[in-house]
Amino acid sequence: MYLLYIMFILDGYYFMILNVSLAYIPLELAAFVYGKQRKAYLFWPIAFLWLLFFPNAPYLLTDFFHLEGLRVNVAGTGVFSSDPYIWGRFTALTVGVCFGLYTGFVSLKWMLDEWMIRCKSTRALVYWSTFVGIAALSGYAIYLGRFARLHSVYLFTEPIYSIQQMIDAFSYEMGYFVVCFMVIQTIVYLVFLKFPHKKD
Repeated sequence: MYLLYIMFILDGYYFMILNVSLAYIPLELAAFVYGKQRKAYLFWPIAFLWLLFFPNAPYLLTDFFHLEGLRVNVAGTGVFSSDPYIWGRFTALTVGVCFGLYTGFVSLKWMLDEWMIRCKSTRALVYWSTFVGIAALSGYAIYLGRFARLHSVYLFTEPIYSIQQMIDAFSYEMGYFVVCFMVIQTIVYLVFLKFPHKKD
């Protein structure tokens, strides 16, 4: 319903169709292996694909900057505009971002749980070290997506170009950006883990 709304009713935000769809893919990949006792030759390629697509979930947070062009702040006075046009777009973006974050972090929990089973470990150090690694790679991927305009599929369609862009991206600014998104992902994941839920 969300995608149909963006496609046929809300004009100008068509990019959310692709971004939300890409953010949903990790959930399907994680669901394919979570609790299924898949063989290693199936699990590891799926885990690799999951790692490629997972950054599309926190990447959605950067889409909020598209609201900048709506001029919410009336004439720089600090008073927000009540224009329905603005708030309709704010709602559309927020719903897409929340949906993508939720599905992405569900998939992250499933993959981390599955990883711990594969490692035959219950140690918190292993769990959180893996999380930090994923968060760092995710922040790096988001930077590549936003500033080098490099998308997950380019690794398959243009591998040489993608590798060159990945190397050229290293800088102080990139490091700072990655740290910022590691902090964001950590807070979101901790909230996600601690949110009250009914246990089966």
